[in-house]
Amino acid sequence: MNSTLKRLSLAVAFSLGAVASPALAQTFPSKPVTMVVAFPAGGASDVLGRIMAKGMQEHLGQPIVVDNVVGVGGSLGVLKAANANPDGHTILAGSPLELIYTPLGVAAAKNKPEDMRLLALVGHTTMAIAVRKDLPVNTLAEFLEYAKKAEKPLSFGSTGVGSLYHLMAETALQIGGAKGLHIPYNGLAPYLKDLAGGQIDFAVVPVAGPVPGMIDAGNFRAIAQASSESNSRIAKVPLAKATKGFENYNFSIWIGIEVSHKVPEAAANTIHKAAYAALANPEVRKSVEASGSVVGEPMSLPQLKAFYEREMVTGAAVAKSVNLQPQ
Repeated sequence: MNSTLKRLSLAVAFSLGAVASPALAQTFPSKPVTMVVAFPAGGASDVLGRIMAKGMQEHLGQPIVVDNVVGVGGSLGVLKAANANPDGHTILAGSPLELIYTPLGVAAAKNKPEDMRLLALVGHTTMAIAVRKDLPVNTLAEFLEYAKKAEKPLSFGSTGVGSLYHLMAETALQIGGAKGLHIPYNGLAPYLKDLAGGQIDFAVVPVAGPVPGMIDAGNFRAIAQASSESNSRIAKVPLAKATKGFENYNFSIWIGIEVSHKVPEAAANTIHKAAYAALANPEVRKSVEASGSVVGEPMSLPQLKAFYEREMVTGAAVAKSVNLQPQ
């Protein structure tokens, strides 16, 4: 083949490739999307995840199937999302519990915060300190005094060693000069059941999902809100900051939509837009608010990146303050 013909053949081949590439490239999403929830059905992450799955699938044009992958403080769920084919068809409805705090406190956790990328902030939820219904205390100050005088440490549950629920409880006990017995659970729903049944003495709970209804029903009692502003769902419960030593006891938990950091920008942007399009729907917003969460305001991808990085720094600082050691 002479040089002129060779150049022509290469040019034709290149042109065919350029034309064929768009035809061969699959648009996203090209199949059903899996939404991983790292905790059992019935918890706050599960409730909000299912609300978002229903809302987002209308904008993605594909069904979203929720998959509860439970274990190791939520680490197994995060790992499933992080290690899935990074084409965007596996997303996570995740919180700082499993994304940030579990890697800090659970030696068996293999996920790292930087494995995932935050694409949307669904909502923020107030946290509260709750006690079993027959514990003879009505205020945070009374609770701490009771805990200090108790013959044995009061038991408390959390979603796992190093979880935000665990660290918040330890911080409260530390401020009050009391000790407690930590009992880790695989998710929120199991320890809410035990708190309601009186098997544990107290716990930090999110004012979302089934919790407001359980408080209203008298299954357990909230004695303090860990927030700078009162949540209308438990408006009669005082703020923790009104108690001496708790002026800076201000925590909230957020639920977001995340993907592996390896997911291509185009797919990530599509998911980002679908999530906020869902949150713009009045019915979706109503459902999120009914769960006890405050709907997250729209944020750009750079803003979400900065927010997530700040949350990682905060998590490390809280863990250090209670001398958390991975177990």
